[in-house]
Amino acid sequence: MTNRRVSLTLFLLLLCSLSLPAQRKARPLAVRFAGAPQYTQQELLAASGLNTTTRLTAAAVKAHARQLNDTGMFSEVKFRAARKGLLFTLTPATRLYPIHLDNLPLTPGKALDAQLHARFPLFHGLLPPSGSMNDGICRLFEEMLAAKGIKAGVKATLTSGLGPQKLTEVNFTVSPPVHIGPIQLAGVSPAMQPKVSLLAKGQTGNGFDTENTTVGLKRAFEELYHDQGYAAAHVDVAEGAPVMAAGSIDVPYSVTVQEGEIYKLGNIDLPANALVTRAEIKKRLSKTPRGAGRPLDLFVLAVRDAYAARGYLDCSVVLHPQLNDAAHIVNNSLEIAPGAQYRFASVAFEGAPDTIASRLKRAWKMAPGDVFDESYLNSFAALAQKKDKVLAKWMRTETTTFDFKPDPATHQVHCIFHFAKAA
Repeated sequence: MTNRRVSLTLFLLLLCSLSLPAQRKARPLAVRFAGAPQYTQQELLAASGLNTTTRLTAAAVKAHARQLNDTGMFSEVKFRAARKGLLFTLTPATRLYPIHLDNLPLTPGKALDAQLHARFPLFHGLLPPSGSMNDGICRLFEEMLAAKGIKAGVKATLTSGLGPQKLTEVNFTVSPPVHIGPIQLAGVSPAMQPKVSLLAKGQTGNGFDTENTTVGLKRAFEELYHDQGYAAAHVDVAEGAPVMAAGSIDVPYSVTVQEGEIYKLGNIDLPANALVTRAEIKKRLSKTPRGAGRPLDLFVLAVRDAYAARGYLDCSVVLHPQLNDAAHIVNNSLEIAPGAQYRFASVAFEGAPDTIASRLKRAWKMAPGDVFDESYLNSFAALAQKKDKVLAKWMRTETTTFDFKPDPATHQVHCIFHFAKAA
């Protein structure tokens, strides 16, 4: 039994119907809804299943109220007879979550949202943790897959930690598992054929992600070409119709490449208002192991790390290439959006005895209100052991991990160190 509650208040319901035999139908009443202005009267009427042109019994009204309650979109549903007809008073649920398609071979976006809204009038992009709407959407997705020749089950679960924002979402997952199917290549030159074919082979059979696989394939093939000097290479990726395979669902792809010419890497320019210097970035890059990644990616990562050390955890860095066709050189400029600056709020030491936790707190030097620097968390354990022999002796027997939780509303960061006995 959920905490949702239907209050079935029959106050002078249908007026004279109380004096009539139970099997007699009352007169038709106009129906109104109050308390949920985010939905139209037509949407609420459709979601309740009420038909204003037919007469209603008390039992029928209760059933329609329960239908509204079972959607999970309301924490309370009340109704009573009023002068102008039947009045439903609704209390919207306080916690609704965005929808996330995990591995459904369907195309997310406005068209799919419109289909969901047509079947479920209260759907406006958000869903409760559970309820008849969630179950109904699962059945609709199964119908849509069946129309593609795919026999599969769909399950909805409330999941935390999805995506870069660590959102809590209602996640829809398909069973059996969905994989990337065969990848058909076009526009690949003989010189690039071995490398591109090897990449395609490596991607085939990987797990399919509704929102990320197409984008990820495009990025993977473009990066391969950019690594080989094809700075102007353009890749189009198209998703094919899913097919049933042995124990799985396979989604085929076609990849079309416009290779262009080979360019050499030129300058990487910081914007004039950058908060970091080229010398600082160069110093960070000097500590990177040889062959650790693509030069451009490493440069961008070093810039982000430098901004993060200044508390700009939401910093965005975008590369803008400029091609010199005559010299076949590609120069890059950076566009940097720092975002808000985060500050340290608190630290906790989970798994440490009180005496050790006290020593750790004394060793901790970042004060509340200081600009948050993630690199301090990386170095804290070693610094604490270096300055305190008791801590050093105890921590040698422990496995130390940490995480931090930035609050995007207050721009404060809460840190937690976890200690567990080492194996």
